[in-house]
Amino acid sequence: MPQTIKPFLLSVLLGISFSDYFIPNFKNIDHKDQILVTAKNTQDELKSPSPNSSPSFSPESSAEKLEYQRLMQVLDDRQLSKLSFSEVIQTISAQFIGTSYREGLLDQGESEKLFVSLTEFDCVLFVETVLAFSRNLLTANPSYENFVQNIQEVRYEDGKLDGYCSRLHYFSEWIRDNQKRGIVSDRTEELGGIPLNKTLNFMSSHWQKYPRLKNSKANYQCILAMEKRMELEMRSQPLRYIPSRKIHSIYPLLKSGDIIAVVTDLKGLDTTHTGLVYLTAKDTSFIHASPSGKVKIAPDLQRYVERVDHAIGIMVVRPINP
Repeated sequence: MPQTIKPFLLSVLLGISFSDYFIPNFKNIDHKDQILVTAKNTQDELKSPSPNSSPSFSPESSAEKLEYQRLMQVLDDRQLSKLSFSEVIQTISAQFIGTSYREGLLDQGESEKLFVSLTEFDCVLFVETVLAFSRNLLTANPSYENFVQNIQEVRYEDGKLDGYCSRLHYFSEWIRDNQKRGIVSDRTEELGGIPLNKTLNFMSSHWQKYPRLKNSKANYQCILAMEKRMELEMRSQPLRYIPSRKIHSIYPLLKSGDIIAVVTDLKGLDTTHTGLVYLTAKDTSFIHASPSGKVKIAPDLQRYVERVDHAIGIMVVRPINP
C-alpha cells in the first residue's frame, strides 16, 4: 500500500464522508506557501433560489442562523451591486478565512440529513457553502432558509435530497449535475484539458470501509449503479483535466471564484481536493479549507497543486450568475 494513502484509509475506517476523501494526504503537505490572512471587509452583492421543493431537513442550529445574520450584516454595508458574480464569490470566500477544518461533517448520524455549517468545513463543504451563499445573496429574498435551500440544490442530484445515494459523492459527478442545471459551467476542455481515462469505482471497490455502504446493501447497490452510469456518460463525454505543468499558462483565463478540483492518479478516484481561485493584483491564488486546520490561501495555484501527492492536474468549473 502506498505510504501516502494511509491517512486516507484511516479516514475511511473512521467513517468519514466521501467529500473528505478528496484530501488523501493533504495533512502531510508542507504548507509553507499558504497564507493565513485575516478576513477583510471587502465588497459584494444580493438574490433567492428557485421555488423548488423545500429542504428535506431544515437545519435548526440557532448558532448557524446567527452566524448567517452576522455575515449578512458585515456584507450589508458593501456596494455589492457594483461587483461581478465572480467578485461576489471571492468576497464571500474571504469572510471564511481562518474558519476551522473538520472531517466527517456530512456523515454524522445514521441517515442522510441536510447539514449546513458556516463555522467549520471540509474542502467540498467550503466550496458548496461559498457558492450557495453567493447565489443566495443575488436573490430577491436572501434569507437563511433560502440559503439552506441553495445548499441542498448544489449538493444533491437534481437538487433533491433522497437518501445517501442522492448526494453527489464523486466531484466530477457534482460538476456534471450542477452544469446540467445551469449552476456551473465546466471550462476544463476549452482551457486545453486533456482526457482523463480512468474508471471511477472507488466507493464500490472499498465498500467495506464506508459505514453507510457496509451497513446497507441498498446503498451499496445504488452507489454501484451510479458508478456504472458515470462510466457510460464518460464514454460519450470523457472527463478532462489540465496537467499540473500547464496550469500557469491558463492564469490569464481564470476568474475569481472559479472552482478548482485537484485531479488524482489514485485508482478509481477522480479528485482529491477542491477550492476556489482567489485573484490579487499580483497572484493567482487558491483559497480552500485545508486539512492542515483552517480556511486559508495558497499564494500560487500551480505551485500548490504540484506539491500535492498523486495530483496530476486540475478541473476548472465556473459558477454561473443566477
